[in-house]
Amino acid sequence: MNSFVKGEVLVFTDHYDLFDVDMYKKEVMFYKYVSENTKCLVMYPKTGEWGEPKAESLQQKKPGHVPRKYANLCKRIKLMEITC
Repeated sequence: MNSFVKGEVLVFTDHYDLFDVDMYKKEVMFYKYVSENTKCLVMYPKTGEWGEPKAESLQQKKPGHVPRKYANLCKRIKLMEITC
């Protein structure tokens, strides 16, 4: 399995429903692995929605390449923290 880089562009190779949008062959931004390299946290930039597909349903568009706009976006993202 390939290891993805934060901000890298990935393409769906399987059908995946993200809020009634079929993500097959659509590009998303990789953010991080969620559970021991089996699921990924990705963002679909056209709608700003986040999803957690399985890593094997994603393929790298340009392995290791991170577009500047995604690199800048990843620097601004902060995961939600529970403070109660």
